[in-house]
Amino acid sequence: MRLLVFEFITGGGFVNDILPASLMQEGRMMRDALLQDLRSIENLQLLVLSDERVEQPQESEGVLLDIKQGTDLVSYLQNIKADYDAVWLIAPETDGILVNWQQFFKQENKQVCLSTRKALMLCQNKLETTHHLQKAGINCVSSQKYQPSITIDAGSWVLKPIDSVGCEDVYLIETEQQWLSRAQTLDKQREYLIQPYIKGVALSLSALFYQGKATFICCNQQHLNLKSNEFQLHACTVNVQQEQSLDYQILCSKIAQSIPGLWGYSGIDLIKTEQGELVILEINPRLTTSYVGIKQATGINVAAQVLGLLDNRVPDLTRTRSNTVLVKID
Repeated sequence: MRLLVFEFITGGGFVNDILPASLMQEGRMMRDALLQDLRSIENLQLLVLSDERVEQPQESEGVLLDIKQGTDLVSYLQNIKADYDAVWLIAPETDGILVNWQQFFKQENKQVCLSTRKALMLCQNKLETTHHLQKAGINCVSSQKYQPSITIDAGSWVLKPIDSVGCEDVYLIETEQQWLSRAQTLDKQREYLIQPYIKGVALSLSALFYQGKATFICCNQQHLNLKSNEFQLHACTVNVQQEQSLDYQILCSKIAQSIPGLWGYSGIDLIKTEQGELVILEINPRLTTSYVGIKQATGINVAAQVLGLLDNRVPDLTRTRSNTVLVKID
């Protein structure tokens, strides 16, 4: 198989714009971890898109495609479409970027290592995802669309764009003055939601999805900071709380039944409350930062398992290790 690797941030998605520094480090880490896993797979030829301004991956056995400023990326990819069979796309959900590029490659008749368009459309809208899962009886954080005219009760709240990625523009609001100040800075072209702030441990679940079923891989703890009341992810510990693996498998299976179009690797962000309750925040239908530490923590080559799904092979997530791995972002 000839596989094109397109990590959007490092691979030319912003080739004619300013590179977003807030997403660059995570994008580069995910790209390099994916390439390391892919290099160990036999009979796989790699093409890797690389923005000329970005540090290139080390020890790449694939062909690096240098994307220069001024390039029309759509035309470029159409010109080389005979050189690859399938695509591994990593992109933010913001502004429909992930779903639009998935559709582009589908129209080029390429296999794409992603969920269906319907599943991507749902997951890119955090408010719709929450309502969808709640209807299926899955516990989610209470969410509502933010509008300047709504009355907000006293307490601690989280304000975020409906289609944000990671901790981008995610704020903790605790006073009326903070509401007033933050409202003046919001992008009028974007939609936002508000959620009550829930005390507990910030976690994510890594899982494989296929034909309405899920295979849980590991649980990861997210280490967050607050800077000027904005959340920032600075690290994650991969493969924690192994004693609750069955609970997490059950939760992933419920999500798979509710969103049968999920396919391949996805990450699920949630809070484990101080009472031990699991409350889902969102679903990321793509590689997440936690992926960077999975192989070192478990011995599982997740990339090989995902490519196996293209040939309808049932995942085999046999662990050869049981470590916890700290992945630092900043």
